[in-house]
Amino acid sequence: MTALASIHTPSFDREEHVVLRRIEGVLARHPYMRMELGASGPIATCLEDVLSTRLALLHTEGAPAVGMRATLLRKLRGWEAQLAHAITDESGSSEARLRYETTLLLHPEPDSTATRDTIAAGLGRAVGSWEHLRENQPVGAVRTRRVRQNRDFFRHGAALPFYWARRGRIRKLIPRVIFDHPALRETLFAIEQIGPLVDNFAFRGAGVFRSGTSVALADVAFLYMQLADEFLDELAAAAGGHDTAGGLVESVYRYDTSERPLRDLSLVHLRNAGIDPDAHTTKFKITLSVLFSALDQLASTMDALLAEAEDTTTRATHLFLHHCFQTYLDEAELCGVAQGRRTDRLQLQATAWHFYRKNNMVMMLWLDLRARLLGLEPAQHAPVIRRWGYLLSAFQIFDDLKDIALDLGKQPNYPLQIAANDFPLEFAWLEQRFEGGRLPITRDEVPEVSLRASGTVLQCMRWSRLIALAHFDNALLYAWDQRWRKSWTRRRRSFNPRGDAAPAPRMHAVDRLVRALVATRGNEPTPIVDDERLAYALDASAYEGSWQIYLALFPNVRAIYRFATLRMWMTAAEKAHAARQLLRRYPRARSNALVGLTDGDVDHEVTGDRLEAFTKLIEV
Repeated sequence: MTALASIHTPSFDREEHVVLRRIEGVLARHPYMRMELGASGPIATCLEDVLSTRLALLHTEGAPAVGMRATLLRKLRGWEAQLAHAITDESGSSEARLRYETTLLLHPEPDSTATRDTIAAGLGRAVGSWEHLRENQPVGAVRTRRVRQNRDFFRHGAALPFYWARRGRIRKLIPRVIFDHPALRETLFAIEQIGPLVDNFAFRGAGVFRSGTSVALADVAFLYMQLADEFLDELAAAAGGHDTAGGLVESVYRYDTSERPLRDLSLVHLRNAGIDPDAHTTKFKITLSVLFSALDQLASTMDALLAEAEDTTTRATHLFLHHCFQTYLDEAELCGVAQGRRTDRLQLQATAWHFYRKNNMVMMLWLDLRARLLGLEPAQHAPVIRRWGYLLSAFQIFDDLKDIALDLGKQPNYPLQIAANDFPLEFAWLEQRFEGGRLPITRDEVPEVSLRASGTVLQCMRWSRLIALAHFDNALLYAWDQRWRKSWTRRRRSFNPRGDAAPAPRMHAVDRLVRALVATRGNEPTPIVDDERLAYALDASAYEGSWQIYLALFPNVRAIYRFATLRMWMTAAEKAHAARQLLRRYPRARSNALVGLTDGDVDHEVTGDRLEAFTKLIEV
């Protein structure tokens, strides 16, 4: 008897078979929703099928499973557990096992009972395994990817004039109100940057030489989704919570993919619910009624484009929009079970479930639509669509870091959920520091958050790295690293507003490194400086500038290049080595930094003197 034949297959009743056939249809129409394990052996292939079915069932429902669906999920979990155990003995399935373990970390069920320590240990093992796998790739495979990467970059540069011309044609279709308000205009400009990148790097330059505006529908639908998401979030703020706002939206929402969602919603519904849309000012610095008017005009533009589109394109557009609105109803549903009925204090498992639906699935459905508009068949591009879905989920992490003050007490936010669940003292500090202020984190505040909430920020970096290690190709790695730098790890040309603090005297990189080590030590009686902590301190010190770090790394040009362009991709050991080189390169600055520590920084009774406390980190 083979190992696969010895595994018990659960029995399903008639109602469960109906659900399984529906899920089979979903995966057939949207193959990018499958969880690719790179399976080759029979057990790994079966595990991939069962895992994909379970997660598709989990993620295509609008609320955590109950009743019959919960029973079906338990049966699938049991079947999956047997396969996962058997795959350990199947030759050639080591990478499939790693991908399976990574998938479980990234996509836990909302009612999972895994503890913080268990998750942290699994995260550390997975990151280490992926780093080892990436570092030991065949030379030929690495060379092939680099050739493809260079080709894509050259094609993108050559195609830019055509993309700019297309952008000008599409702008003529956008309602004037979008250009009249700076925040709406910036949102449009951000979407305009995404389109050419997707067309070139995901779809290999498809449609670049077309003279029409076929992809205009994708841009308008994405802009409509972005502004509608902000409108619903602001509606919750004006109504006093997601409970009230969710009930209002649900009362006028119909799931009918033959039409645009919420087309019946009007300002009258808001006023009847006691909400004054003219009195509430959104984070866009415009009133709720003005934002609704902009959405209404965008909807008219979209309806006009859909009137000329094929039926499959219309259905894909409506499916994309309906799914986006359903994620808002998810938030209202989850708010009822969150601590204090606050959506920024959800359990991490529920957050992961919600953000997969809100980020990965939204991006994949949008890419499905865009592929159709470019004349492509989405099923033939399933791997790249899946990969770009993970890109948006990675972007969400550092975007949420910037929006801590905006989202506090208002909506789900990765860093806030991590802090609330795993670092309650840091969450308390974030609440005290940013309560009442609905403004983005400024460039002046980034270092403060990085040091005072170091556990939270470091955990965000860990999850983001796991996503990148498991799913990104070279082009996405560069995009991901650049966005981290512009969002969090570098002051110069940051996306964050400047802030109004007086310019502080420039400190030496060694001073910043030592102070970061002290600040992130926490309440430990003796400083424990492992590679990860030293690497994090180096990241924090590089925020104000890196030229002294580059000098310390010279003449290792490869290390300088990696720190300048792929810093988030570097392992903790690489960064720790760079930090030690920095300390060796500037011995006088190091001595001054250590001598400058106050008695409160180092416990002399434990460590002897303040020099001894941190000198040891160089000699590890």
